[in-house]
Amino acid sequence: MDPLRILTRVLFAYVMLLIMMRAGGKRLVRHASPLDFALSVILGDMADDLLWAEVDASVFVVGVGVLLMIHIALDLLRSRAASWR
Repeated sequence: MDPLRILTRVLFAYVMLLIMMRAGGKRLVRHASPLDFALSVILGDMADDLLWAEVDASVFVVGVGVLLMIHIALDLLRSRAASWR
């Protein structure tokens, strides 16, 4: 794969992850839960797959979007469960 194509994929992955993470909510590392850590590891692996053209960009965007929606839903459930106690 030529360097320009890799550069384009890197920039695309960075911008998409930045947008999706901002949409998912800002967090500091010290406030991260185990779910946040797991999400970070999974997103890193997905970005790797995109960078080396193992998946299409559309598959990457859909996968990241679905993961972040699941993550937001789990955070909402966790916060509601804490308020029920």
